Amino acid sequence: MRVPRLLISSDRSDSGKTLITSGILKALSKRMRVRGFKAGPDFIDPGYHKLASGSPSINLDLFIMGKENVIKSLCKYSKDKDISVIEGVMGLYDGVETEYSTYKLSEDTRTPIVLVIDCYNVGSTVGAIVKGLVSYKNANVKGVILNRVASQTHFTYCRNSIEGVKVLGYIPFSKELSVPSRHLGLFTVESNREAEKAISKAAELVENYVDLDSLVEIAKESSEIECPDDDHQQETSKKVAAIAYDEAFNFYYYENLDRISKRYELRFFSPLNGDVVEGADFIYIGGGYPELFMEELEKSKTKEWVKRESERGKPVLGECGGLMFLSSNLIKNGRKFKMAGVFDIDIETSGKLTLGYTELLAVKDSFITDKGKLIRGHEFHVSYPIRVSEEEFAFENKRGKGILNGKDGVMSKNTLGTYTHFHFSIVEKRTVF
Repeated sequence: MRVPRLLISSDRSDSGKTLITSGILKALSKRMRVRGFKAGPDFIDPGYHKLASGSPSINLDLFIMGKENVIKSLCKYSKDKDISVIEGVMGLYDGVETEYSTYKLSEDTRTPIVLVIDCYNVGSTVGAIVKGLVSYKNANVKGVILNRVASQTHFTYCRNSIEGVKVLGYIPFSKELSVPSRHLGLFTVESNREAEKAISKAAELVENYVDLDSLVEIAKESSEIECPDDDHQQETSKKVAAIAYDEAFNFYYYENLDRISKRYELRFFSPLNGDVVEGADFIYIGGGYPELFMEELEKSKTKEWVKRESERGKPVLGECGGLMFLSSNLIKNGRKFKMAGVFDIDIETSGKLTLGYTELLAVKDSFITDKGKLIRGHEFHVSYPIRVSEEEFAFENKRGKGILNGKDGVMSKNTLGTYTHFHFSIVEKRTVF
């Protein structure tokens, strides 16, 4: 299959990849159909891509999904687009060893790389950085965009130091391109009123200072890729899936929701507004920032509804922030905020950051997977349990921290609460998905 595509990478995090990728997506969307992708498990950056392009951005994670599922997702969501732009994660060779890095994603998907290099307080050393990135493992680098360039003279110094790779242009230093961050990364687009303004500015600078025609040519020259068959087909009879979505809960992979929609009618509800979805056959409460809205959630009528449905045996999945909502109490500075009480757990909301991939061995059957199976995901939180009663756990952590003592997936009837975020492309069990 011919998939015009390119991969935006860098030497490190905080180089400007997200805003420049978003600027490229917005600029290209004025002339063609574009799709954004994000390497790794990040929830926040894809929101910027969607705001820029108008289309959902898709995660591609080699560790969690495996090579075949990554290629399958790339093909599936590129099918009706003219160009696909993948934003890398961290530096080009960073990850769980090089095996799951942006470089490996480029190799496995045969996607050409365009480097974004931050030139702030750097001159001719840029050439050494680019040379090192290219030669370290003979990466398929086809272009360079220089970021935070102070002047035309500064650009000339940096450009002249680069050999063997086309410099596609630069992004001038601009305070308008800064976006705020908080404890789990950038602000989500749902809570960042400045995001659209920053993306529009990035697109304007890309259009004025970057050779977009050459960028498109690089994408068009990508090698063909062999696309596996999509095994997740539409079903005719649908049940109802209730999906929590508001400023407190919005960490979802688009592909997960797409997969659920093949078997369910999706109905979104807001715990912050006290919404309920009567007659729901499956309830999914994803991650987010419930710790910022504890007073509102304590007053929410959604709590009683979720607990009632859980006690009836309806399948309920709470991931990270969803786990927090299903707990008995959230605690901050000694103050308790009452939650749904599905699990007899109290959670402190302010602790050290826990971040990384997980690998879980199922020790009990659940609607996610059967006992004895291994499943991968990732965890991303600052909260931690300070009181856990005698609860059943579905998983033992072979990698990652989990909820308590190397265990994750607290269970109550058919309700499952985890710190792990799952990608449903690897969920073999089809009882729910």
